[in-house]
Amino acid sequence: MALPSWPEGLPELRGMASSGGTRSLHPAPQETQFDDGPTRCRRRQLFVTTPLSMSLRLTPEQFVIFKAFHLNDLNTGARRFTAPVLLPDMSIGERVCSIEGGVAWSAPQRSRYVVTFTLIVQDW
Repeated sequence: MALPSWPEGLPELRGMASSGGTRSLHPAPQETQFDDGPTRCRRRQLFVTTPLSMSLRLTPEQFVIFKAFHLNDLNTGARRFTAPVLLPDMSIGERVCSIEGGVAWSAPQRSRYVVTFTLIVQDW
């Protein structure tokens, strides 16, 4: 089954100036303690994922599109999807992504929503 794509009516996954960034550039290695000798480390995953903090400003129409995409296409965030993402070289590239945990939303201004979530990007 093909992965769903980020809807055209939504902004690219750049985030707001105050969002973006990551709490961990790459997943920490898996450590194994031994009774004798040094600790051994190895990668946790076969591919590299990077969690990015994301906050998007959406119009009411975009919020409806995002809500439907999250609920129906992503099965409330359980599925992966492809999306245009801001890459380390500041270009936009298509990557496989997922949403980790919950999605928070607020309406700080009239007719303006802000959604906040952790975006997991493969091979960022």
